[in-house]
Amino acid sequence: MPSNKKSSKWLYIIIVLTLCGTTTAMYFFKAGKKPALASFRESQVVYTPHEGTQGARTRFTLPDSTEVLLNGKSTVLVPDNYTQTHTLLLDGEAWFNTPHALKVVTNILTLSSTTATSFRIRCFEAQQGATAYLGSGTIQAAKSYHSTTDNQAETLGIGNMVLANKEIDLMEKETYQPAELDQWLKGELSFSNVPFMNAMHTLEEWYGTEIYVEGDVSELGNVNGAFPNQSLDKVLNALQSKMRFKYQFKGDRVKVKVD
Repeated sequence: MPSNKKSSKWLYIIIVLTLCGTTTAMYFFKAGKKPALASFRESQVVYTPHEGTQGARTRFTLPDSTEVLLNGKSTVLVPDNYTQTHTLLLDGEAWFNTPHALKVVTNILTLSSTTATSFRIRCFEAQQGATAYLGSGTIQAAKSYHSTTDNQAETLGIGNMVLANKEIDLMEKETYQPAELDQWLKGELSFSNVPFMNAMHTLEEWYGTEIYVEGDVSELGNVNGAFPNQSLDKVLNALQSKMRFKYQFKGDRVKVKVD
């Protein structure tokens, strides 16, 4: 797919806005929610879910030695025929490091490799945007749905990522700084004079959760500090000791109330 800097910039902005958490006091619930990725599940196949822990990341290893780092509010569905198909379903965000061929299907992107590879993919079924970052090896990235404009797959190499947005039916191959992915994998979260609301957005994406802020944040000042491999609860507790707000985990969301 040809690259266009101007269109790439706007696509990136649209996807970032889509991927960001709500960070608001309003939220609309869907009644009768279907099972995750219901339309992508094969009939007669039993799926075992691996669910992420709220405000933290979960590590586990699959039967074929594939290592998974699963973010909060995320689910990996492992079919009972996985050792034959090496195909997984994902709703959320995860890092995969596999010595074998692997296919990861989300509602927007499908990533497929034939050799050893590692990659991070973020695609929540409730959102219209998706991103994927290649860590090692080579991988094919394609839309999981039929597109009326372009169904061509992209080949990702080292330093490549893909941005996609189902609502505007676009997928683009881009480059990224590998150091950013390395920082995410190592859990090296830090802030240096970051506005409070920006920091909350970062926490939403970092931990795959939703944070709702109530009150006036204008006098809270900027956020500073390093929080290596800490849970969301520990990060908020540390910030709370320095800033005037209270927080509470409510279901799968976090409510922050400024005093």
